[in-house]
Amino acid sequence: MDATEKLALLAQLETECCELNHGPDTHHEKRAAVDYIIQPFGYTVNDIEEVAVREMIVPVCAECAEALQGNDWTLFYCFDCCGSQWLYRKFAKNQYRHNILWLRGCPECQEDFGGLYFTDLKALMDNPVFVSQVSIPNVA
Repeated sequence: MDATEKLALLAQLETECCELNHGPDTHHEKRAAVDYIIQPFGYTVNDIEEVAVREMIVPVCAECAEALQGNDWTLFYCFDCCGSQWLYRKFAKNQYRHNILWLRGCPECQEDFGGLYFTDLKALMDNPVFVSQVSIPNVA
């Protein structure tokens, strides 16, 4: 993401609504977005060079942004259908330590599960990256 893309996204933020699941019977509610989650998908060439094939950019409200930065919730996000589901870690059978687990297909959109993608711990240290926090290097 370059400076122009970041500026354009932040300029559009005023008209965006959160795209995450807020529970049963809330799909009609419009919650104003305060930021975007950004997740690059790609591959590593070597220890230094990484190639982002595409970036998933999801608008989030203040409540979701707070939950994504805490240690109580894990978000499952399907990047095929853009569906999401929150899991409260205290009631989970498994011990989840990631804030977001990215899914390739989910029960809502596909019969076959395509895989689970973790946030790159080396680059992101287990926390989601928000567009407002992305630093753009100065180009002289």
